[in-house]
Amino acid sequence: MREIEEIGTCPSCDCSLMIYKTNNYKRFVKCEVCGMSYPLPKRGKISNSALLCPRKNVPVLIIEKPKQKAYFWADMPCFSCIDTDSCEQTEVLISEFKELQVYGY
Repeated sequence: MREIEEIGTCPSCDCSLMIYKTNNYKRFVKCEVCGMSYPLPKRGKISNSALLCPRKNVPVLIIEKPKQKAYFWADMPCFSCIDTDSCEQTEVLISEFKELQVYGY
């Protein structure tokens, strides 16, 4: 298992959240202090949006895959969240993407 990068601060203990990759290419986010963790998609480029999920208070990540529209990920895919239609953070990101005409928007 190897550490890839820091993406933000832990909502539980205010320590840093790090992305890790295992030997079988699974990726996840973990806090070393309190042990909070959640999975990430196995494939796709991960970029930090610098926004926080209003429900879980974790960083919102942008997942890009070739020949597919990018999607957003907090501790799960944002499109599967129950508040996806009223989420201000994803609306901000989508409007920025449409202005810049990137990621298939």
